[in-house]
Amino acid sequence: MDRPDPDILKRAQEGDREALDALLRPEVDRVYAVCRRMVSNRADAEELAQDALVKIIHGLRGYDGRASLSTWTTRVAINVCLSWHRARGRRMRRIGGIIGLEHPDSIESPHAGEPGGVDGVEEREDPRRRVERALDAVRPDFRAVLVLRDVRGLDYAAIGSALDLPVGTVKSRLFRARAALRAAMEAMEEDGGADGRGAVDE
Repeated sequence: MDRPDPDILKRAQEGDREALDALLRPEVDRVYAVCRRMVSNRADAEELAQDALVKIIHGLRGYDGRASLSTWTTRVAINVCLSWHRARGRRMRRIGGIIGLEHPDSIESPHAGEPGGVDGVEEREDPRRRVERALDAVRPDFRAVLVLRDVRGLDYAAIGSALDLPVGTVKSRLFRARAALRAAMEAMEEDGGADGRGAVDE
């Protein structure tokens, strides 16, 4: 576990800029990577990563070193992303009520469904992008476990610590998250790659 140097941690908690930079610089890419997998839009991920880093800096005095630093910063990033998803869900439900849509998330962009490539020949989508779109269809709380296990490579105990969940719950959610991801991938294949964005609830 990546325990920070106690002296650097203490100085960072007291507001020393050099110590703060030394402590958090290695965490910046990890925080962004988590946010990028938790939301489908790069700009949203960048904004959420910035929000998470601000919360990490402001909350650093409360970090006691019992969890590894990366586990603690990951927990902050995941919570920021889950809060964003909850707020987005409430906002989309309000929009749906106003304009009479049952699933306002399904509103397509003006270019949705247009043929890609040259002269209408559809280009084969990058497999990585297909996985990202499928991941976007997985429920956010399931997605968090999937990202931490299969993207970050954390063990069950570390995931449980990051999400404040028992290990048994982590394993159950991971099983259901992988099943949901497979279902989303299969649905995309059946639909010929259509960009369905309704969350899969297994």
